[in-house]
Amino acid sequence: MLQTINRILYASDLGQGSRPAFRYAVNEAIKHNAEIIFLHAVEPISELTEDIIEDYLPEKLSKKHSEQIMQSRKLRIRERIESFVQSELDAGVALPKPAIIKVSIGQPHKIILDKAKTLAADMIVMGDRESNSISRIFLGSTAQKVIHQSQVPVLIVPLRKEK
Repeated sequence: MLQTINRILYASDLGQGSRPAFRYAVNEAIKHNAEIIFLHAVEPISELTEDIIEDYLPEKLSKKHSEQIMQSRKLRIRERIESFVQSELDAGVALPKPAIIKVSIGQPHKIILDKAKTLAADMIVMGDRESNSISRIFLGSTAQKVIHQSQVPVLIVPLRKEK
């Protein structure tokens, strides 16, 4: 029996050239009458940045400032995603269900896998940019990590490198 696809998790880095992956996610949603969850994972503030903030601000203020920075980033990303969704859909094309937008802080592959599980996604759609072989061997790409650990099908869309 074929698996029913009711919910698609579309993970994006919002980088230039990510539109082809979005188009695939939309196409799959329309084809399966599925809901799309648009996910963007924000890397946490680096330890160096946190150290600098702590050096210049008292502890209470530095923690509050770090939280404000992350909330501001999340809000900007959410606005950008909403704009991206509106600008990318062709006239007359509508998603079967309104898109859900999620912005989470953490390592991208972990966030994608966690959200796929907790949100009961039936498929993950994401892009993969070309990268050099050395970085893939030692670090691996987010897409590779997701493919190897996912419990649901993963559709990988090749993307061009950002210039």
